[in-house]
Amino acid sequence: MKIVIYISGLLGILFIISCSEPNAEDILKKSYEKCQSIENGYYEMTSYMKYMSNNDTTSSSYTCYFKKLADDSIYSAAFHYQHYYEGEYAKDVLYTGDDFVNYSRKDSTGEIMSKSLWANDIKSYSHNYKFYSPLTTIKSNPLPNDSAFIDNKHVFEYIGEDLINNISCYHVKMNTSPDNDSTDLMQILRIENNFWISKKDYIPIQYSVEYDILMNGDTMYQFSKDVLTKYELNNLNEEEENLNLSSIPSYISLKDYKPQKSPELLSTDTFAPDWTLVSLNDETLKLSDLKGSLVLIDFFYKSCYPCMLALPALQDLHEQYYDKGLRVIGINPYDTKEKNDIDVFLKNRGITYTVLLDGKDVANEYHVSSYPTIYIIDKEGKILHTQVGYGAGLEKEFEKIITQNL
Repeated sequence: MKIVIYISGLLGILFIISCSEPNAEDILKKSYEKCQSIENGYYEMTSYMKYMSNNDTTSSSYTCYFKKLADDSIYSAAFHYQHYYEGEYAKDVLYTGDDFVNYSRKDSTGEIMSKSLWANDIKSYSHNYKFYSPLTTIKSNPLPNDSAFIDNKHVFEYIGEDLINNISCYHVKMNTSPDNDSTDLMQILRIENNFWISKKDYIPIQYSVEYDILMNGDTMYQFSKDVLTKYELNNLNEEEENLNLSSIPSYISLKDYKPQKSPELLSTDTFAPDWTLVSLNDETLKLSDLKGSLVLIDFFYKSCYPCMLALPALQDLHEQYYDKGLRVIGINPYDTKEKNDIDVFLKNRGITYTVLLDGKDVANEYHVSSYPTIYIIDKEGKILHTQVGYGAGLEKEFEKIITQNL
């Protein structure tokens, strides 16, 4: 009898211990509800980013006043933030709900865009601006909402407790099953979100997302982490908001926004400007050296997604038509072997055609403003064809031009 009592008592203790562990889904639901209740506030954050095509992790910091705008068609909130990149002041950005302003306290200049005139332009630039999203967005992204807990695509796990900026936090992990189309050249292998939720008020003090991505046979890793270093919520009055045009310092000279017009590419049937550049193999090459060959020039850079999509097709053209007189040349204006490992990046993708570096001046001379930009130049040095961007099927168009002119 004593043995039975002892065993049953032990099972009872184990049951109590197992039941006492916080539930990951409950923590995230409470955090979501808390963030949904936020209407305005001030915060300071640090953001870390490692893009899939780069090795280095960069850091930026922000101070931000915000007020949610339930019915705004562009942003979820009016905001005024200061951006610091690697510790150095970069710029101020203000959105009132009616006007969008970029300005610099360094040179005392800025630009103002009226929403009534330039709503589409303001929206097209919105991905360039960074926020602590759980606090500022209507959907409190990237916190999961109710549908995430029943769709069978998300797995939640309670990791434990961590101290973040001296705040005791629940650490919760969420794994998401990627939606991949078998025809996509880029396949997402893993998506992992981590949240550190304050035990006191359920504000997410830190969150991160990690991706493993397979593209052109190369596995890449992307990571971002945002950390809340200070916050005051639902207590701003009109004097503290800094969300109107009067908050801009009087010494800032604002100019009305004027859309930038991309320069037209060089005309076909004109001679392509000559250039001299150094290859990945430290060999010097001139365009004039290639006279007598059909030349396809691809202006690209490493972190440009459409550029990456074009690489396999250009490699195929190189392999198929090199012996018949085609020379495929990649010109990269930005990446270096030392900082960006562009040589390793291309090797992992099986790129064997000539790639030239330090091509910014050449890109300007060829009026390149978007990437990739492709020129096809005939055997005499005249421009046959130009193309901005890359999409599936363009290689067939290139192949037709190539076979007609070899």
